Amino acid sequence: MPVIDQEIQCQTSTLDTLMIGLRNDCQNTVILINQLLSSELTEHQKGDVLAEILVAAIHLQSHCDEDLQNIIFEKLENL
Repeated sequence: MPVIDQEIQCQTSTLDTLMIGLRNDCQNTVILINQLLSSELTEHQKGDVLAEILVAAIHLQSHCDEDLQNIIFEKLENL
């Protein structure tokens, strides 16, 4: 899957910033999952990658909080 490095334009700087952060977090998570799927990792390396995936998942969960959901909902209402 190609990484898209395109500016997101949601017409509010807060939503733009949050969407860019979310995109970057998701891309990082995909990279980590692909690393985990590599058959050439040692058990120690797998543990390191799993730990990074855990951190990424926690960060994504906190990033996609009620504030972001409300901003997206407001944007949808205005479409």
